[in-house]
Amino acid sequence: MNRLPVLLTRPARGSAEFAEALRGALGEVEIIVNPLIEIVPVAPKELPGPDDALIFTSVSAVEVFATFQAGGGRRAWCVGDRTAAAAASAGFEPRVGNGVAAGLPERIAREQPVPLLLHMHGAHVRVDLAERLTSMGYPCHSVVIYDQPARALTPPLKARLAGGEAMVAPLFSPRSAGLLAAEVKNLGANLRVVALSSAVAQEWPGDAVVAERPDAAAMLDAVRREVG
Repeated sequence: MNRLPVLLTRPARGSAEFAEALRGALGEVEIIVNPLIEIVPVAPKELPGPDDALIFTSVSAVEVFATFQAGGGRRAWCVGDRTAAAAASAGFEPRVGNGVAAGLPERIAREQPVPLLLHMHGAHVRVDLAERLTSMGYPCHSVVIYDQPARALTPPLKARLAGGEAMVAPLFSPRSAGLLAAEVKNLGANLRVVALSSAVAQEWPGDAVVAERPDAAAMLDAVRREVG
């Protein structure tokens, strides 16, 4: 059976994890890893105190934060299961969201009392959780702990795409979708895009399959169907 190659553009750690899951689910399949975003730690301007709580909207944020300070048993509201698992490993007491950052304020409001919150995140965010939570009466500070510089597709990969080779491209964030769209704009690329959510799909200029849920398991199922 001829299966389409899978192009992974997530940051290196995320791509490696999803590649492993793909090989477990599909067996023999070509996986091309070309991160379009790099994770570069940035020393935070503020760190939480022992009674504060944190918000993490990515596994990368948890991993970077752990290099600056231990979890110390503090509460941490996390966007989804994978982020919550990383937070638990880092010594936090995690609270799990529904996989979408915009849904965290409602989740936080269900648990009283709410201490001072610090949202630890990358330089590029789509939802200003600190502003939203503060407007709801829950003071929250926004703290950048890593940058996300963009990276390009490699020349050999661009040549394959320009030649019209079909590939499946799972996209996990709106920014990744926008960066990939810019990279392939004039190549005539034949990509079957699988988007984590409708917000991701909106940043892709062509057709995209949207996963049934915004999590890795649903993405894996959708990619498996596209690969053939």
